Amino acid sequence: MDVRQYLSRIGYHGDTSPTLDNLRAIHQAHMLTVPFENLSIHCGEQIILDLQLFYNKIVVKGRGGCCYENNGLLSWLLGQIGFNLKTVKAQVNNTGAHPINVVSIDGERWVVDVGFGCVFRTPIRLAAGQEHLDVTGTYRLQQEGETWILERKSKTRLDPDANNFGATPGGIQMDDLNVKSGEWVVLYNFTLQEHKLQDFSEMCSYTQRVSPFFTGRPFCILHLSDGLITYMGRKLITTRYYETHLTKTTKVLDSDDAILSILWDTFRIKLENHLTVKE
Repeated sequence: MDVRQYLSRIGYHGDTSPTLDNLRAIHQAHMLTVPFENLSIHCGEQIILDLQLFYNKIVVKGRGGCCYENNGLLSWLLGQIGFNLKTVKAQVNNTGAHPINVVSIDGERWVVDVGFGCVFRTPIRLAAGQEHLDVTGTYRLQQEGETWILERKSKTRLDPDANNFGATPGGIQMDDLNVKSGEWVVLYNFTLQEHKLQDFSEMCSYTQRVSPFFTGRPFCILHLSDGLITYMGRKLITTRYYETHLTKTTKVLDSDDAILSILWDTFRIKLENHLTVKE
């Protein structure tokens, strides 16, 4: 695995010394270039917790990945270039094990997560009650004993085809649905107990076999400078963020060829195996 090739994959050509500014820049570069996707599950491909496989898929083949792949590979990169970090386990809706990274810089700790679909684009300081403004919404961390709770306040949704937009997989747009504007919504909670990649093996297996979010419909999400582009099932959903609100528009993809064209034209993804599409 090669650090320079990884940085080239995410379009980052800046300084790599372990500073906060560089961490922010690398985090955002990853979010804007590497999709969050479950296409392997719907192509009959097994996701194995192995860094070399993550690297081959994301860097060499230009694919995206699920939380284990995106956050696992970013953890490797940050460690290689000198950042002090550890991986911890987040609980989503009181179930599951979502890996996130906590980076320590100059006596402060920062939450790093590039594997949750629609989430903050730059790291959040690990401090209770501080609001973190982001194009995707406003975030904050709350603390209860040893448990940290990540919350997001959604923007007002003003889109012409809201009735045509279905609920999307965990983290992607959950808080935009059936939530009043300005309400804080819990995304996940975590402690600072360190975990190894293999500690997530049981949940990784569950995600591929049982989890309705990941086995229901194929999806692929990529951040844009001012929004998100989401492929899901037989729809392409474009989200645009504004200062106080967001909009969504939906395009129906009426054939498998149209889906494959979108995956290539929009996400630069060329699949090696047949994609089984559920709607």
